[in-house]
Amino acid sequence: MAANTTPIFILSGNFTPGRIAAANSASDGSGALVTIVTAGSNGTRVDGVRFINSQVALAAAAAKVFRIFLSDTGGANPRIIGEVIAAAVTRTIAVAGQTATYTFDQPIIMKSGQIMTVVQSVYGSAADQTDACAFAGDY
Repeated sequence: MAANTTPIFILSGNFTPGRIAAANSASDGSGALVTIVTAGSNGTRVDGVRFINSQVALAAAAAKVFRIFLSDTGGANPRIIGEVIAAAVTRTIAVAGQTATYTFDQPIIMKSGQIMTVVQSVYGSAADQTDACAFAGDY
């Protein structure tokens, strides 16, 4: 069978942000995970993930590690595929909140049924609440 010779383009965006409001320092995929992408029926392309502090009040966000996991096509067995460090930041009226972006060196092409999830290593208070959004699109 010949390989596909027609370029494939993204049909629609798959940008469902997830809110991380608990700590999970495990890097083996155990514990509470927050879903940010569920692959579409024809697969999904993911280029990166942005993490941005979403605290309600002006306060100090602790330094932390954000981890990204990808499941198998049954939506189980998450495996770590990336992590990024975020420095401590005190949000003020003149200082932006904590932000970190992980860009995959090669796009992740998810098969139907796969799920991408995220966690953060520290959650000391509401000042550490974080939203995560993938740069993703369904085929």
